[in-house]
Amino acid sequence: MSGKGTGRQGIREEVLNVKLAELLSKRGLLSVPEAILSEGAKRLPDVLIADYWGVRVVIEGRIADQPNVRGTLERDCRKRIEEGIAAITIGVVYPEKLRNPDWAKIDQLLQATSLCVKIFSEAGEGDWTDSNLEGLSATLRRAYESLVREDVVNSAVEELRQSIEVAARQLSSSPGTAERLRALLVVPRQHEEEENDER
Repeated sequence: MSGKGTGRQGIREEVLNVKLAELLSKRGLLSVPEAILSEGAKRLPDVLIADYWGVRVVIEGRIADQPNVRGTLERDCRKRIEEGIAAITIGVVYPEKLRNPDWAKIDQLLQATSLCVKIFSEAGEGDWTDSNLEGLSATLRRAYESLVREDVVNSAVEELRQSIEVAARQLSSSPGTAERLRALLVVPRQHEEEENDER
């Protein structure tokens, strides 16, 4: 991936997102698809989706040299949650110095740089905080713990229960359902049961 995204206009934000995900992956925090991290990756994803203990995580980053960077980032992060793309979105504002970094030192720069970070999840959203990589790791853990707390789990269970009830009602009103279920479950008809009892 060396040199990718480095031109007269500077490094692309997608490159920084992938590099950040790679560093978090090396710490054992995120599981990132190998195709994204590989040197031969043809196209960087607009939305970087990773996995944290079975929960989908999106990293959305912007470089601070853009107008209204926090506002546009918040809008996009919320959209990822609303669209169901991820359960947690990490909004990151990279400092302007990362627009034209020394590519050979990009990993060290990201690890040493203070990032402005905000976490969004189905359980709510945090505040903008200045954080290094270690702090981001801790923030992500807290967001995950908040997400899996009983109230969020109960909400998901209730949603699942309602979906099952709707499906059951629709199945029960369908004319051929009983016959199909009987065949699938190998349930004898009533007259077959009576014949067996007589024997």
